Amino acid sequence: MQNHNRSAKGTLATLGSAAVVAAASSFAMMPAHADYDISGNIDIVSDYVFRGITEATESDGPAVQGGLDLEMDTGFYAGWWASSLGYGSDNLARTVENDLYFGIAGESGEFSYDFGLLYYWYMDDSDASGFEPYFSVGFAGVELGAAYMAQDISWSNQGDIFWTLGTGFELANDFSLDFTAGYYTYSDSGDYIASTGNSSAFNSLEITLTKDLASTPASMFASYILAGEDRDGFSQTDKIVLGFSYAF
Repeated sequence: MQNHNRSAKGTLATLGSAAVVAAASSFAMMPAHADYDISGNIDIVSDYVFRGITEATESDGPAVQGGLDLEMDTGFYAGWWASSLGYGSDNLARTVENDLYFGIAGESGEFSYDFGLLYYWYMDDSDASGFEPYFSVGFAGVELGAAYMAQDISWSNQGDIFWTLGTGFELANDFSLDFTAGYYTYSDSGDYIASTGNSSAFNSLEITLTKDLASTPASMFASYILAGEDRDGFSQTDKIVLGFSYAF
């Protein structure tokens, strides 16, 4: 569901390898006395929807997802997340999205922050792989975030910015309710996307109800996606996504 490469395709492969090496190095170079946590999750969802885009080849059925995260007491973190997708290159019916990321996050009282860099890596499609710096700031349970596409790729232009505004609430009986609104501002042209119908557009409102399963590390969730428009002005379809998650 993404990608680019301005010169040779090998450029992105090199950058992707560098991201992998940087993430691996962060584990290897941790001081022996450093306090850190390593956690992971495995999810099964009825449909994979990326940023409210429901009318797309990748959102055509169930997906298996999962990831690993390293968090240090200094606020530094690094991780990997992956999902199966309903499309691939010319030789594959399906492929896998890999998200490699690292950053620093923290909080003080009701204020929180998170700054990081993410690399979308599609092993069979270098034109869909690219870097995306991001940040978020939060206060009193409300969080504002932005992700900036740093290069032209097949599904996004350099300069595209995805904005989010979200909040969440803990409910009774191990339920929680989260709201995330998404809004895109688009760069008009790039190496892969020659023109854009919308300069900006409401992308989606995602409402997610989660239920923790007793005292286990498992949970079930249901998300209602109130869909907006894509970059060409095409109206997306509202969708309900169901899922099961197991944390470890």
